[in-house]
Amino acid sequence: MEPIDPALVEAFKRAMGLTASAVTVITAGQGEEARGLTATAVASVSIAPPTLLVCVNREGDAHRAIARSRAFCVNVLAEANLPVADRFAGRHGLAGASKFAGADWRSLVTGAPALDGALVSIDCTLAESVEAYTHTVFFGTVRAVRLGGAQPPLIHFDRAYRSLA
Repeated sequence: MEPIDPALVEAFKRAMGLTASAVTVITAGQGEEARGLTATAVASVSIAPPTLLVCVNREGDAHRAIARSRAFCVNVLAEANLPVADRFAGRHGLAGASKFAGADWRSLVTGAPALDGALVSIDCTLAESVEAYTHTVFFGTVRAVRLGGAQPPLIHFDRAYRSLA
């Protein structure tokens, strides 16, 4: 691999920060093995079959939980879920299953935690994974979708949480 220009890296970080994205919490595992992370790297891949992709750093606990359980749930957050986003982003020093405290969670089909009060929870089984530098791109076949009530979404833009309300 050729050397990476640090100025290009900083410009790329700034450019990605100016891309408004939905804030999600990606979860996997059950009980004391449950893990999750706050992420914006989520995208629809296909409608037939319904498929999502998530990009997860290979060094994190959530990565290991997805690989081990072969399932994950994408929870698209509402503005009211900002404390959940902060916990799963590591802003309160919590780790492991303790990040799930303070919110209500249920399983849909795969057993991965689905957040009550999320705009939507999309439960997936792992279909494929591709290593890409520091991350793995996990492709998930959608097994269940739970829609929440109409609420203002939580958005990430310019390195901060925002709302459309």
